[in-house]
Amino acid sequence: MIEGSTVATQDALQAVDPANVTAGGIGFVVIASLAVGTAILLRSLNKQLKKVDFEEEPETDRGEDKPLRDGSVGDGPEEGPKSSTP
Repeated sequence: MIEGSTVATQDALQAVDPANVTAGGIGFVVIASLAVGTAILLRSLNKQLKKVDFEEEPETDRGEDKPLRDGSVGDGPEEGPKSSTP
């Protein structure tokens, strides 16, 4: 006996054959709509990514002493507010 259940609930559980329980039409509609929605989102994502235009800069070898960047960003000491306390 299941705790906290009524007699009517127990009778309904015993009357249902577990071999005949299926998701039915509602389950199919839910899964199909999720699949269609995912396909639409992927198509939209591909369209947006095709619009992106960027210029790829050539990389230099790491073995050489040449920096990968032109030195204008992040190579110097941090600039920030200086405190007046010693």
